[in-house]
Amino acid sequence: MVHGLEVLSTEQVEVQIQTMDPDTLHFSQSILSDAPQDLHPSQTTQQLEMLSVKRKRQDHSTVAPLQEVSGKKPNSTRRNNPAIGVRKQEPIDENAASITFVQWLASVTERINQAMHFQFSGKPDPLVFHVPQFFFDCLRERISCGGKKKRLPNFTTGFVRRDAVPLGTFTKYTWHITNIIHVKQIFETPLMPLEITRSFVENRDGTYEPFNRRKDENEAFRKTDSQPLIKPLELKTFLKVGNMSPDQQEPTPFLIEWIPDILPISKIGELRIKFEFGHQRNGQPEKRTQRPLARAVPDISITRITNQHLLQL
Repeated sequence: MVHGLEVLSTEQVEVQIQTMDPDTLHFSQSILSDAPQDLHPSQTTQQLEMLSVKRKRQDHSTVAPLQEVSGKKPNSTRRNNPAIGVRKQEPIDENAASITFVQWLASVTERINQAMHFQFSGKPDPLVFHVPQFFFDCLRERISCGGKKKRLPNFTTGFVRRDAVPLGTFTKYTWHITNIIHVKQIFETPLMPLEITRSFVENRDGTYEPFNRRKDENEAFRKTDSQPLIKPLELKTFLKVGNMSPDQQEPTPFLIEWIPDILPISKIGELRIKFEFGHQRNGQPEKRTQRPLARAVPDISITRITNQHLLQL
């Protein structure tokens, strides 16, 4: 006789023995595969009972942890959706956005530095800025060197504007700065230094790019007993302010022009900066004019051919 086995719980295993017909028993392939092939017929029933109990214990221990975890379902939506879990960005408070005078002046100084490029002419177009009145008042303090008395403009010009907006009558104040140290004091900031001279290198295509010399680079070209000092090709631009030569009669000015109330409601004025700079190649002055980078395409004359021309041919 063969007895059927049933596991009631995981902790305490009770075996219920039922009388069954051996001809109606059907063992699974997994149980039969675990049974040794060389068992004695008298041991077959006992061995199969032990294998059945062992198999049910393993199956029940595997299912139990899954049932415990089944109460906590994984959040598949959170994994599939990248937007979930990302911290929402707070809106920008436009009332808290502001710029200081030094930050604004640093941008003006950067424009002056950029204009002194070796590739272009030494007479650049005026730099034009629309500036709040309060910022220009701070700039005028620098023009006056922080003194109690404000420095008066060199020229005051009134003009009527009729050909473009804004229309009306305006006044332009012009200051002439003829000392390079004074110019540096006006536009020098901790954020952006004023570069009185700039160095460049020439590319193969004829263009130029700024060259920033490192502090310890001169050690690579140090003079030795047997070899002279070797230096790279020096291309420089320099700011022209004051007398640039002994025979110069009129000093070259650095011009600062101010037209207040271009936007009268907003209290915004127009600031214009005019200056000149020179070029040097290996310490020698070089006159340079702006040249186009691309080769100019020659004009092509086109003649319109009519039926009358064809008849004449």
